[in-house]
Amino acid sequence: MIVENAPVVAGLKDMATDSDTIRLAAQEAASTSSPLHIVHAFVWQLFLSSEYGDDRELAHQMLGEAVALARDEYPSLTVTSEVVDGDPTRVLLRAANDAELLVLGGQGLARYGTDPALSVSIQVAARASQPVLFACGAERPGPIVVGVDGSADAAVGLEAAYDEARRRHTGVVVVHAEGAPCAEPPPPAVPAEHRIVDLPADEALIAESSGAQLVVVGAQGDRPTLLGPVTQAVLRHAHCPVLVARVHPNHAGNGVRRTDQALAS
Repeated sequence: MIVENAPVVAGLKDMATDSDTIRLAAQEAASTSSPLHIVHAFVWQLFLSSEYGDDRELAHQMLGEAVALARDEYPSLTVTSEVVDGDPTRVLLRAANDAELLVLGGQGLARYGTDPALSVSIQVAARASQPVLFACGAERPGPIVVGVDGSADAAVGLEAAYDEARRRHTGVVVVHAEGAPCAEPPPPAVPAEHRIVDLPADEALIAESSGAQLVVVGAQGDRPTLLGPVTQAVLRHAHCPVLVARVHPNHAGNGVRRTDQALAS
């Protein structure tokens, strides 16, 4: 499906933890000439109390704060917001269907013992039809980091990283973990450095993330799971934003094309 002028969608849970998410989403929207749409999933209580109306009003106030933050960062950015009744996972998955990109917060993913089946963020990253960007760490200058593992779709993962590097005017660090074969050479005008490391893929990517502006990972890779173990580990422990990328239709009207299938993890 082609979506004219598809928005960047940001999922907002709480401004106390998601202010970085809004800033990152606004930055992505501005850099691709896309509108920004901020969504908050409002869960109805089983037994409504007299405080229900107050809770809903607070949700609208929170969205207002998020819109103001985004417009303060990028005054010319088109920003809309919406309170949607329903389960957060389903609300965000529906919102992603018509989005150029879905942006979520990464705080809380590093807690040990988090059950992937109970994590909204992990479930959305695993099942979303479009790329999902996580605000996992500090934004900084630096390269795009992607790994190669010898899988059949490693080439398209590299293409996603190279596409982001072109858009962001930076280079790519290609990490070869535990003897993974060398990748195809980069396209013209994209600086690339290959690093061969004697570490498991997740440890290598997490270590490289401390000096990166973005890590690109895949949702599934060659594993029969909803979200691959390498991707889960990187989402929990990365020191910079993480893009869980996948193939999606090119959207018309944004002026910048994303090539979004990620490396198998």
